[in-house]
Amino acid sequence: MKSEGYVLLDIMPEWEREKARVSGSLHVPLFAEDRDNSPLTLLKKWVHFGYTGLWTGQFFAMNNPQFLQQVEMEVPDKGTKVLVACGEGLRSNCGSYKSMVAASKLQEGGCSNLGWLTGGFNRAKDNDFLGVEGTEKLQYATIGGMSYYFLQLLLLLQAVGKKE
Repeated sequence: MKSEGYVLLDIMPEWEREKARVSGSLHVPLFAEDRDNSPLTLLKKWVHFGYTGLWTGQFFAMNNPQFLQQVEMEVPDKGTKVLVACGEGLRSNCGSYKSMVAASKLQEGGCSNLGWLTGGFNRAKDNDFLGVEGTEKLQYATIGGMSYYFLQLLLLLQAVGKKE
């Protein structure tokens, strides 16, 4: 990344980035927690929690309406080489690769030197990035809710299996 002159733009939601992030990366989330509490949105949040929120720990999210403006504040030169990266690479509520959607928005905004991390951070290996900050491994940042506890159990069983 550095040898090619790219700046890493992390577009993970805040609740994922709090768990793990690449040191020195810029952060502008493509999605933000939907804080609307109208009756219809509360119903949508309730359904979301029942179907996926409890299992994945993901908040009910909406597109970040200031995404392009926030990126422009972080990277004012539209000719800068930007590598766009997210946690999973795929988010069901946007129907496409999240980093590709972000790169498309940036291209529409006039940015010309863009790339994206295929598969997202959860495909990263332990030494793919020089520095990782946070409480989790980078590849586990997107895991939350009940699935997080199953992951911890799996990791414990793997560690016990290796000792035997």
